[in-house]
Amino acid sequence: MSDMSSLSHEYASAADFSRHMNEAVLLLKKRFLVRSDLTGVPEESLENAVELLKAAARTVLHRLGEELDSSAGGEMPIPEDVLVRIESRFRADSRYVEEDLNRVLGLLGSNAALSTDDLDLLDAICEAADASASATFRKPWRR
Repeated sequence: MSDMSSLSHEYASAADFSRHMNEAVLLLKKRFLVRSDLTGVPEESLENAVELLKAAARTVLHRLGEELDSSAGGEMPIPEDVLVRIESRFRADSRYVEEDLNRVLGLLGSNAALSTDDLDLLDAICEAADASASATFRKPWRR
């Protein structure tokens, strides 16, 4: 694969992951922070958002070194460069982040309300994905 094809694939993966995560987190922010009327949003969209965020949280927990119960649900493929950014951001406080992510995972699983802190944690994952997509997009221009 040529360098440009590789970069294109890397960018597309990071950008797609970023878009899906941002859309999912935005739906939950509307639901829990703004308390927006989501009558125009199909229930399936909200369920898909929750499932995506649960799978992403499990993947990040696994990457941070936590053993996961395979019956709790699957992980999702997250681009390696995004995982590296997430890992480097959370590594110093990984024990606390693991606790927080497990709490968020439990809240998502029980359909309970998420707090601002919970959504901020999910936003941090989105920020890592956004930064990765942006950095990959700029790589060809630096050459």
